[in-house]
Amino acid sequence: MRAENGNHVPFLSVRNALDCFAGETGVFALCMIGQAFYKVSGTLAAPLWPSSGFALALLLVGGWRLFPAITFGTVAATQTFGDAPLFSLAGSLGNTLESLTGWYLMTRVFDFSDSMTRLRDVALLVFAGAPWGTLLSALVCTLGLVATGVVPPGNIPLSSLLFWTGNLLGILVFTPLVLRLAAVVREGTIPRLQRGDLAWTFLLVAVVVAGFSLNRGAHTGFIAVGYVSFPIVVWLSLVWRRNVTVALAIVTVLMTAFTATGHGPLIRYDPWATYAEMTVFIAVYALSCLVIMAAVEELDYQSALAAENRIAAARKETELQSIRSTLNPHFLFNSLNIIKSLVSENPDAARTAVVSLADLLRISLASTEQKLTPLSSELSLIRSYLGIQSLRMENHLEATFEIGASGNGEDDPAVGAARVPPMLFHQMVENAVKHSPPGVIKLLISARMEGDRLRLSVINPGHYGEKSPAGLGLSVLRSQIQALFGHEASFRIGNTPAGVEAVLSLPLITG
Repeated sequence: MRAENGNHVPFLSVRNALDCFAGETGVFALCMIGQAFYKVSGTLAAPLWPSSGFALALLLVGGWRLFPAITFGTVAATQTFGDAPLFSLAGSLGNTLESLTGWYLMTRVFDFSDSMTRLRDVALLVFAGAPWGTLLSALVCTLGLVATGVVPPGNIPLSSLLFWTGNLLGILVFTPLVLRLAAVVREGTIPRLQRGDLAWTFLLVAVVVAGFSLNRGAHTGFIAVGYVSFPIVVWLSLVWRRNVTVALAIVTVLMTAFTATGHGPLIRYDPWATYAEMTVFIAVYALSCLVIMAAVEELDYQSALAAENRIAAARKETELQSIRSTLNPHFLFNSLNIIKSLVSENPDAARTAVVSLADLLRISLASTEQKLTPLSSELSLIRSYLGIQSLRMENHLEATFEIGASGNGEDDPAVGAARVPPMLFHQMVENAVKHSPPGVIKLLISARMEGDRLRLSVINPGHYGEKSPAGLGLSVLRSQIQALFGHEASFRIGNTPAGVEAVLSLPLITG
């Protein structure tokens, strides 16, 4: 499903105002949580800013119409923090531009799906949605701090970097979480929690708490406990798939909270080293979970698609076998009727026809065992068939073959090597003979290449109208080309100055 499921709501409407108010509440609440992470050993910015992830997800789900929620939610939060009005304006502008930029790149430039069941969607989040808008926001917010005198101009690069990483990681962790929750609400199918799911959740929380509750755990023998959660979330990515976003948020929030209060294995003597450790920790966890989650979902989808294709191919093969089982008895019945008429009228011709029919059946049976046969084999079948018909009609049947564009009466080997479904061209010829008016029947049978297409046609005397009988042959022919080629093949029949023309256009298949 594409993102922006709520874009049908007018911007100036009561519904949009209510949606913006709900979104503003969410932005405000997550800004307050982010503020709790703001001081990490004296750094200037939070290493994990949840409201950035929520704000981007808000636009991905509801569209650009919800951007006021980000603007006013940020203003309310920064004023609650006691920040200067100038920085409140800069922060609200930066956060709004951040989300709009990510939303535009993901939905307008690229085809992002908010289901996040493809590796492509994870790549779009990581390389389009997360870095560029957050970079713009970091610069705007830093300039706001410089304008208020909080940050000296010489610290612009460092301050921008801190803002950028915090917002970026907030998007990697919380945007997938909010998108998943929105999908659950939209689909109305709340995942059922099994005992195993509760057990894994309890174990994960216990491991994180045990690993990060120690004061400066990096300098004790328990440092490894802080990283035991990683194989657990990897396993949950395989099992829970999209629901692993909940586990990812739990781990990163607990880790950030403990580290911000001076606990856990990420604390270093240098505060910038601590910040770097946290950034790497969150990035590794987030990227690992998202990539594994999307890979498993996409693999499952491709497996299901392959199974559907196998079923469709089996159905198509059954359909073709049914068509051919109808075609061969029909052809045999017509040929036997010819011989029956010759037995009393011309016994010698009947004996010749029986021999020709035997050869004809041998060729047709050999060809119908294959999905495709050389056109030259199909032409041999047609010539044998016309030989039998000519005996019955006492040579009142004339056929001219134009195979290729040589014009010398000889078949073009290149055209003859093209592969066609067996009996299709023959059915066109048989239909032309059957529905020609009494008298001498003159047929023009042609085949030629037209670019990457093969054009087969038969012209016979007479007139074709809407009420003209099509016969079983053309009905079978249309069914077979539809089953084999779908919309890649076409068949038409109509009137020309020379008579009735039936034209079959197929993809050119050689080798």
